[in-house]
Order: sequence, then C-alpha cells, then structure tokens
Amino acid sequence: MGRHATLPTVASQIRAGWKAQATPTRTPSVSTRLLLAAALLALALPCRAEDEWFGGDKRAHFLGGLLIGGIFSAHAGSHSAGVLTGCGVGVFGELIEAARDGAFTPRASAKDFAAECAGAVAGSYVAVKLAPDDRVAKAKATHGHDSWTGADKRAHFLGGLVISGVVANYTDSATAGLLSACGMSAAGELIDAARNGWNSHHASAKDFAAGCLGGVTAGFAGVYLAPHRIVWTREF
Repeated sequence: MGRHATLPTVASQIRAGWKAQATPTRTPSVSTRLLLAAALLALALPCRAEDEWFGGDKRAHFLGGLLIGGIFSAHAGSHSAGVLTGCGVGVFGELIEAARDGAFTPRASAKDFAAECAGAVAGSYVAVKLAPDDRVAKAKATHGHDSWTGADKRAHFLGGLVISGVVANYTDSATAGLLSACGMSAAGELIDAARNGWNSHHASAKDFAAGCLGGVTAGFAGVYLAPHRIVWTREF
C-alpha cells in the first residue's frame, strides 16, 4: 500500500525535473518586435505612385522611418539616434533621386521625406518607451539638457533659412531648397554623432529640427514672394 502511495509523488518529481530542464522562453527584443510589426503592416499596404499625403508610397516611407528610428533609438536609449538616422535616410534618399535625374524632378518629393521623418519620430518615441530604464537613464545623463529656445537653435534655424533660400533662388525649386537645408542639417548632426556618440550633447535632434524648420520656412517664403518663378516640384 505504501509503495503505491508514492507513485504520484514520483511522477510529480519527474514532471518538475522536465520543467526545470526545459529551455527558458526568450522575449523578443524591442528591435525585433518593431521589425515584425513594420513588416506585417507593410505587407498589408498597397503602394501607389501618386504624390498624395496619404498615398501608399507615403505610408511605405512612414513605415521605413518607423523601423529605422525604432531600431536606432532602442539601441541607444535616446530619441535623437532614431530621429537623426530615420530623417537622414529620408532626406538623403530624395537628394539621391535628384542626383540620379540630374535635377529636382517630380521623383524628388518633400512629402516623401516628411513621411519618413514623421515615421522616424514616432518610432523613436515608441522605442524609448519600450527600452530598458537603465539604458534610457544613462542616455539622458550623458546627453544633458537641450533647450528648444537656446541660441544654438536660432543659429541652426537661420542657417537652414539661408541655405534653403539660396538654393531655391538658384534652382527655382522650393523643394530643392527644403531638401538641401534639411540634408545639411542632418549631415552635420550625424557627423557629430559619429565623432562623439549618439548620446553626446553635440548630436541633437532638436538642432536638426531647427535647421530643417528654417529650410521649410524659406521654401514657403520663396513660393509666396516669387510665385511665378519659385515653385514646389509638386503642389502641396
């Protein structure tokens, strides 16, 4: 009788041993989850050639920026890494299109760049929310305070304003001015990141945003002041 009473106990011990020896479940990383989500969404979205704000190609650019921004921000623990990389890829892609065509043709679209940059901003914020707290805290401590209203932001804004105005006046294209100013601003911050690290106070998404905003302002100002000469490659 005692021998039979021990059988359930032995069986329980065997099952417990199997569970202890089982391989632990691995939780997918933030980058992997973002990659899978973007891939699934991309497969569900049709792409169209029209240059509409909510066209299929804009959604594709947005998802590309979301993926790039998310991966880089998840790795660095800061918003700047994802924003600068995603927006940089967006603007350089449009400038490459212009270089291939030999001019700022309709293939170079400021809307495509805007969609990709918006995706990068969204991806970077989601990634930082999901990133480990210690990584985010370390990035904030290293980067320090970066004010939107500092003198350096005004300097970046004026720099973007001048670059965009000069290029737009020379090419008669507000798109050329905007993309040139945003490209120069992104390149400067990415070079700073390469020299000093993503979380250095020298690499700032706010500096890039200020310079690019200056480029946008000059683009619209040029179209307003010289409507019959300076135009957008495609209507906004």
